[in-house]
Order: sequence, then structure tokens, then C-alpha cells
Amino acid sequence: MTAELKLPDRDVLFRHILDSLSAYWSENINLLSKIPVHCHQEKIKIVLPLKMVAIDLPDWGKNFGVKGQMLVPQECIGSEKDSWEQVDWWLAMFLLMEGWHERLWEQKHGTIHSYSFRLKGWDSRAWDHAWVNRICLFLRSWYTEIHNTSIDFFGNLPDANIVVSHDVDAVSKTHSIRLKQGAFQFFNAFSLLLKLRIKRSFRKLANGIKFLLSNEDWWIFDKLINIERAAGVSAVYHFYSDQRPKTFKRWLMDPSYEIKNERLKILLYELKYAGHKVGLHPTYDAWNDSELLKEQKKTLEESLGSKVTYCRQHWLRFSWKDTWLNQARSGLTQDSTLMFNDRSGFRNSCATSWKPWNPKGHKEHQIGCISSVIMDSHLFDYNNFSCCERNEYMRNWIIECKKVHGTCSLLWHPHTLTKDYGWDEDYNMMLEAISDKEL
Repeated sequence: MTAELKLPDRDVLFRHILDSLSAYWSENINLLSKIPVHCHQEKIKIVLPLKMVAIDLPDWGKNFGVKGQMLVPQECIGSEKDSWEQVDWWLAMFLLMEGWHERLWEQKHGTIHSYSFRLKGWDSRAWDHAWVNRICLFLRSWYTEIHNTSIDFFGNLPDANIVVSHDVDAVSKTHSIRLKQGAFQFFNAFSLLLKLRIKRSFRKLANGIKFLLSNEDWWIFDKLINIERAAGVSAVYHFYSDQRPKTFKRWLMDPSYEIKNERLKILLYELKYAGHKVGLHPTYDAWNDSELLKEQKKTLEESLGSKVTYCRQHWLRFSWKDTWLNQARSGLTQDSTLMFNDRSGFRNSCATSWKPWNPKGHKEHQIGCISSVIMDSHLFDYNNFSCCERNEYMRNWIIECKKVHGTCSLLWHPHTLTKDYGWDEDYNMMLEAISDKEL
């Protein structure tokens, strides 16, 4: 399947990349145009699904890749497929960072929202590393190599910025949550049974039954605030704030609490006082509706007593075409929805905060976005890890972000710190990994 890619003009594309990744060249940005990057002049045909090609790097650049190689979309290579000098590196960064293949897939097949399994035949290696950031580091070094010097022309590299965030989906244990989480436990138990992992299967089954029947208090915010204060963490808390009557679908899919409840108003004040940020967690059906987003934003602001600019869509409901456009129209200025629901990874092969390209307006969106990489359910609901496996898996994503001096968001739901879930130990391990200077 092929499609014609209507790229921005080359100069516009180049400027967008420079602006979006400006942290990597805070000085002498004009020198980047002097790097002899191969430029594709012909019309580009994007082939779906996405296929990545491994490029062997020169000796001086091997450490910027993975096992001495850099992966780029197949559309970015020249006639000499094995030559790193024939790669259009600027085009590679644009296609990956802007999810261009996903955009075309969405145009043809409809939005996948945030489920990677719907991208049939996709080269998932694109999500395993922050390839865009690695290319930035490679290009910086290329210029230095050309001039046979150790001088750092482009300024100091940025510090890694790993943002801890929470989607407040529940403040009490509801019947809809019992159904959804119980179903996850029973599904995982069945999957383990098919793999003949009998003990783990029965453990999951017992946990599912216990979850359905127990009546634990889920108001754990004092505990969470104390944990983060001790760790020196300032997090972003996203709250639901819909005031419409509940339909069955809203009862099942959306949180049940009332944001104008006095206890929640006090909590919002305590979070602000503790140095945390408060963002919007829009309803399941608000991902492409600017008026609904605006209404829910206003309701949250009334309870908070100040402006709300941060957002992450509930259930990661998302469309490349509609979501950021409608969020910006509603007055939101920072979104962290971009990630997958069913797996960890760098959805746009990038760990950065940037203003995405808006093809309709032929300019950048008026909203800043940060890539989210991992959330708690990836560790427990979508994988059957042991404790050690979970810890190693989680640390690897954090290590990648630090290695490339990137920016990313990590998501942890507050109610999973309860005994019903028992995920608090893993949350503490995540905070330790973030603060570990040796990683």
C-alpha cells in the first residue's frame, strides 16, 4: 500500500525540526545546515505499513545507535542502502516525530486511538528506542567529525526531563472498576493457564476474585503526596470533571466522582500547595469535541480556582487529525496523550516536548505535546512479569530517556497504590530509577 506524502517545503521541514529539537543545539544553530545530509529531491512515496531499515553507522557514531546501527524509515534511504551518507536524516526525523505513517494509516483506516495492535504489519522496532533523539546526537557529532575537533559547537546537552503524571480515574471503588479490573485478572489467569504456568494462573484468579469482593478505601492521596514529597517529585495530576447525567456508557467508561465535591476541592488545593500541577482528564467521548473539552476545562478550573492548561485524554482516546486541534481550540496548551494503551514505547520514536505539525494549517499546532512512554498497566495488565522482570523492563525505558537526554512522561494511576492492586512498591522503584544518577 502506497500513498503520496505531501511534505512541507524542505526549508519549512528543516526549520520545524530545528525548532522542535532546539534543546540539542542551543548555540550556533546555523551550523546545522552545513552538515552534508543527503536530501531526497524527488516526490516521496510513503509505503504502509511502516518498515524500518538498519543503517550501519561510522565508527565515530556507533555509540549513538543501538549495536552500532540506526533505524530509519525505508523512504529515507538513497540508492546505496547500506550507506549512512545516503540517508536523508532530516526527513527521517520528521517522519518519525510526526507519526507520518500513522497519520496516513488513520486517513485510510480510521483512528487506532492508542492500540498498537491495530497497526497491522507495523515494524515495532520504531517504538523500542528514541531514534529521533539518537539522530540528533549523531548529527551534532558529525559536524565535529567534519572539522576534526573536540569543540562542542552546539552548546551543552539538555538534562533528561522525566515527568511523573497521574490520571485520577477513581477516588473510590466502584462497580464499573470491579468489572473492568476483574476482567483483566481473569483474562491474564486464562492466558497463563494456556502457557502451563499453573501457579501464576491460580494466583491471578485468586486476585481477581478478591478484587471483586473486597471493599477497600481508595482515598490514598495523603500517602501519595507524602511519597512524592520524600522523593522530591512534582507531578501532574489529571482530573475528570464532567457534569452531564450518566448514561450506561459513561457509567462504564468514565470515572464516577464529582469534581465539585468539597473533599476534592480541598485535595486540589493541597496538590497546588505541595507544588504539583493539575490537568484535565477529559471524558471518553471528548477526544474530538472542542466544545465539550472547553466545558470540562471550565468546570475543573472552577473547582481549582485557577487556569488549567495540561491534558491527557481518558483511555488515551486520540486522533492525529482531530485531538490536538480541538484541545488547542478549547484553550489547553500542553498534552501528554501520545502513547500506546497496550504496550510501552516511544510511539513517535522520540522523547521530547514539541509543537506537532498541523498539515491542515501548514504550520505547527498551537499546543505543546510530550511523549508518554510507560504506564502502570503495561507492567501488570498487559504483561505477566515477575517482580524482577517488571523492574528491569521499567528501568530500561527510563535509561533510554536519560541516555538520549530526552523528555518524556510516565503515567501511574493513584488508586493502584491500594492493597487491592498492591502496585505501590513498583511505583517507589520507578521513582528511585528516575532519581538514580548512575542510570
